[in-house]
This record gives sequence, structure tokens and C-alpha cells, in this order.
Amino acid sequence: MTSTVNDIDACTKRLEVAIPREKVAIEIDRAYSRLAGRVKLKGFRKGKVPRRVLERYYGEEVQAEVVNRVISTSYRELLEEKGMRPVGEPNVTDIVMEDDAPELTYKATVEVIPPLELGEYKGIEIEVNSQPVTDDQVDQQIGQYLKQASTFEDVDRAAKSGDYVMFDIEGFDAGEPVPDSRRENEAVMIGETRSEKELEDALIGMKSGDEKEIDIEVPENAAPNLAGKTIQFRIKVKSVKEAHPPELDEGFVTSLGIGLSTVEELRGHVRKYLEAQQENVDRQQGVAELLKKLVEMHPFEVPPTLISSEIEGRIADYERQLAPQAEERVRQLILIERIREKEGIVAIPGEVDAQIQNLAAQYQMTPENLKKRMEMTGSLGQLVSNINYNKTVDWLYGQAKVNVQIEEPESGSGSGSDEPDGS
Repeated sequence: MTSTVNDIDACTKRLEVAIPREKVAIEIDRAYSRLAGRVKLKGFRKGKVPRRVLERYYGEEVQAEVVNRVISTSYRELLEEKGMRPVGEPNVTDIVMEDDAPELTYKATVEVIPPLELGEYKGIEIEVNSQPVTDDQVDQQIGQYLKQASTFEDVDRAAKSGDYVMFDIEGFDAGEPVPDSRRENEAVMIGETRSEKELEDALIGMKSGDEKEIDIEVPENAAPNLAGKTIQFRIKVKSVKEAHPPELDEGFVTSLGIGLSTVEELRGHVRKYLEAQQENVDRQQGVAELLKKLVEMHPFEVPPTLISSEIEGRIADYERQLAPQAEERVRQLILIERIREKEGIVAIPGEVDAQIQNLAAQYQMTPENLKKRMEMTGSLGQLVSNINYNKTVDWLYGQAKVNVQIEEPESGSGSGSDEPDGS
């Protein structure tokens, strides 16, 4: 095989390849041998159909299949020989194989990941700004636990923030009921999530038996028949319940079932939980800074196809805004993969099995069945790639020189988490 490779740019190559006819002929012979073993034609026993008959019926199909396979194999071998990594499939043109020609020739344009010389990547200095856990945050977190353990009693007064309100609701569009919009015995804790602010604001001040109509603008990303419209909702309050949190005492601490018995032990436990959360936030900040510096230290051209793929994988509607972010993400992926290869970091079977078990629990499947499905869909390879990426980032972060700067606590700052740690 003879070939030439010309640069269109750092990431795009133009190939001109000539493959000896003898090599193509060998592949054609193999193709006909495989075909003869499976084809059935009237008047011939299976496996005994003459070559000339096969050529008459399947000649064009066999030649096209062989040419495609020979071209695909040859261009990959050529790029591998020259240390280039292709991105996607090439654009093949000018395929020529005349009957009396000594060679099959073709031209191809292909994007590649350009050669990359790794510079220094160990001991990168990064700075992380961390916030200390305050007593206010600890108190606020314990307050969440108390709220979650509250009992509720019906009250004959107007609803206010912190109350548990039960109601019926139905939507109307131009006076006509909106299909499937009627809900009975709906409930909301006013002021807890604020995810339905208009509804919660409407419920404040209502008592059991009160009715009210409110107009709510439906977002553009809602169901097409309602998107962008103003829908009238009719609300009828069924009950208002007042929360009665328990006392913060040893009885409450013991009831949490996490092996603690005193209020001070609970405070220490909560502080450790919040500190672990803060450490995770610090690490995420540190990893982001580490990857940013890694990219800045290794400038290189990125194949446009990979950038487009990353953009499409996020949100195509924001292509212009995401282009710089997508390019930086692709650079990170390429650099981490090079470092992984150089350091010999690989996912071991136990790590893969653990991930599959976690996913199987989420999907309510057996690990064996999930693994088979992932093998069939090709997603098992992506899972291994993700483990490799995360292991390499963890290793690289461990090599970095992380300087944590503790910021002054803000007055009244608190933790937004409401998940107790039962470990």
C-alpha cells in the first residue's frame, strides 16, 4: 500500500491511498467463499454454487462490500502507523478500480486529534476559597430535622408560612376546564420550597372552606396546548394544619436512629456532616480550577467535529454561547485521556461491577441483566470510560498543590441542605 498524507490544517488531513489489486482480489475471494457457504440458489446444493453464478447474482454487492471494508481498514492502518487518532468516519472520494488497473485508489478527508506532547501536569498549584461551617448553619440544619419530625394539628385561622395546607384545584382556559387539571386533596407546606410561588402566595391568608381564583402564566416549555397561555386556577382550601416540632432534647436525638443520645452529640454529628458537604464543594471548585489550568498549560487545536458533538450533547439551542465551553471541555477530555494512558490508570473489574450494582438498584434490575443490556447497547464501554476519567481526575487532584483559603463567615449564613446523614 502506498499513500500520501497532506495537512489541510492541524486537525484535518487529506489522504491519497493506493492498494495493490492482489490484496483486493484476496478479499474478494474470501467474500465469495463466505457467500457460497450461506447462499441458497435453485438447482444448486448449499455451498456448491459456482463462483461465476455468484458473480452474476451478487457481483456488484460483493465488490461494494469489499471495497468499503478494504478502504476502512487501510485508512485506519495508515493513521495508526503515523500516530494519528481519527475522529469519526472519513469523507471518501475518487474511488477508482478499473478492470485492468494494478491498484485500487481513493482519496479521503479525515479529522484527527493532533499529536500532543504532554507538558507538566503533576503538582499544579490551585487555590480554593472555602467557607467555615458556622454555629448558625448547625442550628439551621437541626431546625430542618425538627421540622421533618413535626406533628400537625388543624387550625381555624388563615394559612401562613410554615402551615400545611390541603386543597382542591382545577385549571380553566377561556372558561373551559383544562383536561386532566383537576386535583383533589393536594397539599403543600407553605414557604418550604417556593417552587410554586404563585400558588403558595395565593394560599396565604385562606382558611378552611375558602375559595379563590388566580391567574398563572404557563411557561413556554409546557405542554404545547397550554404553553404561553394564562390559565385561571380555582382553589378550594380543605384544611389548614399548624406544625408542632418536637423539643430539642435527648428523646428527639434518640428518635433519629443514628446512634446518638445527647444534643451535643447531635451538634457534633451535624457539624461533621456540613463540613463534609463543604469539603465536597471545595473539591468540586478545586477540580474545576485544576482542569482549567491544565487546559491553559496545553494549548492545541481541537477537531471541530468533537466541539460540535459536545455542543449537541448539551443544548443545541445555545450553540453560540456553549461553543467556548464545549471546546474547553473537549480539551479536558483529550488531556485527561493522554494522562491516563501515560500513568497506566485503568478501571478494574470490581469498580465496574460496583457501578453496575448501583445503577441496577436505581433501575430495579438485577446487575446481571443490566450488564447484558449495557453490553448490547454499547453503554458498558461508556461506563468504563467514565470510571477511567474520574479515576484519572482523582489521581491528578491528589498530585496537585491545593491551597485552601478560609473565608470569613457571612453573618447569618446557613446551609441549604435538609438531608440528615444517617451513616
